[in-house]
Amino acid sequence: MEAHPRVGDRYPQEIAPGVAEDAPQVLSLHASASIRLGHFDDLLLTEETSPLHPGVVEHKYYAEGIGFILGAKVEGGNERTELVRIAADNPSDSDDDQE
Repeated sequence: MEAHPRVGDRYPQEIAPGVAEDAPQVLSLHASASIRLGHFDDLLLTEETSPLHPGVVEHKYYAEGIGFILGAKVEGGNERTELVRIAADNPSDSDDDQE
């Protein structure tokens, strides 16, 4: 993910030739989406393609401070993936703190 995305930006997301070559393009900085957790506004929306999977196009939505919210294939399938839980970091729950 870019630090300062702009509509139209295209960047490599995965660079493993012949294995993973996903390349998103930023479509919007103010998209909206509804998932089971609720409705989200001002989302970053990307359109992801890969030369390894011609004909497959996926839209992915990201919320600032949260990350991935929703992914939906818009061409080449009907898969949908969405965030189902947000867990707060709690340092006292870390295994690293136990001796």
